[in-house]
Parts: sequence; C-alpha cells; structure tokens
Amino acid sequence: MKIFIIGLPRSGRTTVSKELVSAHGWEYIDAMSWIRSTFRSQHEGEHHEQYEDEYHHYLAKKLTAHPNMVIDHVQKMMDTNNGDVFVIDGIVSPKDFAALFDFGHDIVVFLNRTDNEYHFRDHENIGVSVIRDYCFWMSSIALLDRRRWLEYNFRVDGNEPDFVKEMGARNTVLIVKPASRVISHAIDKLKGLVDAVPQ
Repeated sequence: MKIFIIGLPRSGRTTVSKELVSAHGWEYIDAMSWIRSTFRSQHEGEHHEQYEDEYHHYLAKKLTAHPNMVIDHVQKMMDTNNGDVFVIDGIVSPKDFAALFDFGHDIVVFLNRTDNEYHFRDHENIGVSVIRDYCFWMSSIALLDRRRWLEYNFRVDGNEPDFVKEMGARNTVLIVKPASRVISHAIDKLKGLVDAVPQ
C-alpha cells in the first residue's frame, strides 16, 4: 500500500511523512529531492528566485529526456525496500501521481495550510489542483473511496483550542486546530485505514 502526501511547498509534507514513518515503521520515499541534489548549489549572493528559475529549467530538461524518471525512482525504492506500506512525499506531477496511485488500495492525503504565505509558482499550484481534480473524478465514478482521500485544512499561526471537524461528501475533509493536531490525527487515522485493508 502507498500513502501519498500531497501539498504545496511549506505545507508540512515532509514533517507529516516522517512522523508517520517514525510512528508506524512504514517506509519513507522522497520522490523529488534526489533530483535537486543533482543540481548545483546556490551561488553566494544569488537571488533565490533566479536560483529556483534555473533549477526548474534544469528539472524540465531532465523530465524531457526521461519522462518517467520520478515513477521509475519511486518504483525502484519500493522494490528495494520490502515494506508493506510506503509513505511517498513530494509527488508534484499529475502524470506521476496517476501512474503510481492505485485507486483500489492506496491513500492520498492533501495538506492545505491556509496561512501559507510562500510565493508559489504556477506549476506548483496547478500540479496540486490537477491531482485533486483527478481524485474528484475517481471519487465521482466510485473508484476512490472517500475514506482513502483525506484533506487536512489547518493554519500554523495562533494558539487555537484543540479542534477536529470531519466532513465531505466525495472525500474526508478535516478542519484541524492547532497545526500540531494534524500529525497526531493523521498518525491515528492512517493506521486505522491501513489496518482495515485485507492483507
């Protein structure tokens, strides 16, 4: 089984992914950081936006040459690590998600940080939106069970009382306060979903 953690930059994807792995002994797969590690370091005094522009140009060239490189990487990591449950962090391409996601068994978790002020690039917003639309499509024709599509809505700022509200017709929408509650709730909720799947 695969659990996909989807979200925009600075939404807590890696933090949540690693906490799930730590809590349950599942296998962690970083889908994208290995590509950045093959790119150069940021030059001293280089503006961050310029560095990111050059990285994304580099990434586009690599994907043009090897369109399935992320899919192949994730598959190789699953083949190498003989786990039963894989937490996949960093899928940003709808193509990669569609190729890797098994709607009959896998789980997808969206992290929607409502106070995220990071300046997103168009492809980041569009990528998450298209993955969500694909999930809506699967759910609308009864391929994806709403219990295996979770959306956590939260904000990091503020000291808010403990609160979790669950709703959603096509998916499981969770409004969570405070942000730290997202991790504890996800740890319990996902363990229950994994245990409910026949082996």
